[in-house]
Amino acid sequence: MAGPLTVQGWVRPPSLALCADECGAKCCKNRLVLLTPGEATRLSSMGHAPITQGTNGRWAMLTIPTCVFLTTENLCRIYAERPEACRVFPQRPASGCLVWPKDLVHAR
Repeated sequence: MAGPLTVQGWVRPPSLALCADECGAKCCKNRLVLLTPGEATRLSSMGHAPITQGTNGRWAMLTIPTCVFLTTENLCRIYAERPEACRVFPQRPASGCLVWPKDLVHAR
C-alpha cells in the first residue's frame, strides 16, 4: 500500500496490519461501492456479489453487512481485481478510518 501522505492529512499509512488487524476492514462493511459498468459485469462473474443498478443508471455493490469478497481474516479475496473505488480509498477522511486524525474527520 501507499506510504503516508501527509499532504492529504493521513496520520498513519494504510497497511495490512492497520486495516485488516486493527481496523477490521470497516471500509469493506456496510457500504455502497460505486462501480463502472465493466466492474459490475466482472465482479458479478466472480462471485455472488450483490450488484445493483440504480434508477440513475449507476452501478453499485452493496457490502451490507460485509463485502462478499472479504475473508474472515479481513483480507480482500480479489485484491488484484478490486474496483477502482476500493483502490483509491482512502482519499478523504472517513468516519472510523484509522489513517485519518479524528479532528479532520469531524471537521468535514
